[in-house]
Amino acid sequence: MEHHLTEDKGHYYKGELQVGNWVNTDFLSLSTRATLRNAAELLLENELNQAPVVDGQNRYLGILSLAIITDALLNSVSPDEVIENYYDKNARFLYFSETLSSLSLRKSSIPVVDKQGVLLGMLNQNDVFAGLTQMYKKMDVLEQTIEWLITCFDNIHEGIVVVDENGYVKMINKAYCHYLGVNQDAVVDQHVVNVIDGTRLHIVLQTGIPEHNQVQFLQGQEVVAHRIPIWKNNKIIGGIGILVFQGVSELYTIFDRIQELNGTTGLSSVHIEQPKQKEEPTTFNQVIGKSERFIHAKNIARRAAQTSASILITGESGVGKEIFTKAIHSLSKYCEGPFISVNCASIPEHLLESELFGYEEGAFTGSRKKGKPGKFLLAHKGTLFLDEIGDMPLHMQSKILRVLQEREVEPVGGSKPIPVDFRLIAATNCSIKDMVKENKFREDLYYRINVIPITIPPLRERKEDIPLLIGQFMTTICEKYQIQQKEISKETVAGMMEYTWPGNIRELFNVMERLITLVDGQGIYFDDFQRYFLERNKPNKEQVSEYSVLERKIAPITSLHTLKRSELQKEKELLIQILKEEQGNKTRAAKKLGISRATLYNKIKEFNL
Repeated sequence: MEHHLTEDKGHYYKGELQVGNWVNTDFLSLSTRATLRNAAELLLENELNQAPVVDGQNRYLGILSLAIITDALLNSVSPDEVIENYYDKNARFLYFSETLSSLSLRKSSIPVVDKQGVLLGMLNQNDVFAGLTQMYKKMDVLEQTIEWLITCFDNIHEGIVVVDENGYVKMINKAYCHYLGVNQDAVVDQHVVNVIDGTRLHIVLQTGIPEHNQVQFLQGQEVVAHRIPIWKNNKIIGGIGILVFQGVSELYTIFDRIQELNGTTGLSSVHIEQPKQKEEPTTFNQVIGKSERFIHAKNIARRAAQTSASILITGESGVGKEIFTKAIHSLSKYCEGPFISVNCASIPEHLLESELFGYEEGAFTGSRKKGKPGKFLLAHKGTLFLDEIGDMPLHMQSKILRVLQEREVEPVGGSKPIPVDFRLIAATNCSIKDMVKENKFREDLYYRINVIPITIPPLRERKEDIPLLIGQFMTTICEKYQIQQKEISKETVAGMMEYTWPGNIRELFNVMERLITLVDGQGIYFDDFQRYFLERNKPNKEQVSEYSVLERKIAPITSLHTLKRSELQKEKELLIQILKEEQGNKTRAAKKLGISRATLYNKIKEFNL
């Protein structure tokens, strides 16, 4: 006999209407070893008419009711007989995946089991009614939420359009329709290029790269627009276009209002000072990423920047530890001071002490006549970044610990210490904890530098950030080499999201730089990525299985890419033919093609005609 009362309130369901969502897991069960007497006492004690019977593994066997027990006793069966031969083995039960819509409860309760036949709980009419009532309440709240969202969507001043993965309009608000002069119902399910002249939203769907604050020529004037792809499971499922201002002229109107306001407050005009020609500070806006773990690391870094505590940043090589450090420095109280970076792994061991502490005149043979200040002194009132601190020799670790404790430095060959005030940020791609256990890193120094730990996840664990990084790198690299802005295909971006990037962001930047500088034309396609990177990075034996998986995932993309390029080539040839037939008259050519002049201009620009 088992008195099986469980507190497990977990749900065994895949949808709201599944039985497992409403099953009562606080139930009584009987084992086959129970006697009729004990079973009857237990049922009466708990005011039950029946209970499920289970084996030693809690698998459901059948139902034993008071009626069955009474019938056995009336037939002169001893009350001390075990129930094994008397329970109903054909009693109906439910699987947790069944739906309530097809359920008709005739009994007070019915057993619910999983696919292996393990008893999960009991279901009765009260449970069903309570569950349905709760679900109807949720639906009511959901309906109200949807109504609020639709109302907000239609009352926003900026124009908003939402398209599916193929570029067909699924939602468009009243502000955008009013600006375009179109009927809201008429444009839904139309392709976006037939609704908005000059749009690049369909291009963004192809590339997967967001475009922010872009000037677009629309309805005879320039407007500012955002175009954002919607990614889900490494696949683009749609896009959002936002019309920020109804024309760039609206910006001038805003400036005019500012001028009027300044006039009423006694200010003569608005002066915009030209920035000084110096290196712009790195901010957290330049630390690109929206994945949950990455945002968490940024939030910790922002809070840490407000303090003077030492910070230890850990992460694989190439994840962007230095840009985090510079952003922390820019946000800290030391931002007006210098930012001094030292790579502990790149300085020879015999020179490391003089580089960090500096030296006095004549400290050793070959030293400068007037000596040289060390990195600690150079970082006074600023930030000192010790990169790859895990590679620092043990004898130097003790000297650095003393600097951090005493806040003073004594140069090599010096006779008295010099007070210093700086913020220390250390970084490593090693596990310092393991190094401490192996006596390769001082435990007291570890606790001194690890006041605020920040871990930056590798790129393979935040693949949703790859399209954002690609867009940022595209702009940066094109400006660096003075190359016209290029476009990258959606298939290429998807292929890059499938790759594991062992070199992290540094490797991604390197690949983007290679593609942008080597690929001819304005488009970067998947076969370019394959030719200039994948084929040159053939895997070793340990990576074969991983690379094979990548090839299987990317193979369909390659086929799709080839098909799309073929379609684009046909479209280009048709466009050239029609333009020749109409002797270059774009109005007649657009009419013959069944597209607007603006769309035709976009196509001409796209095909570089």
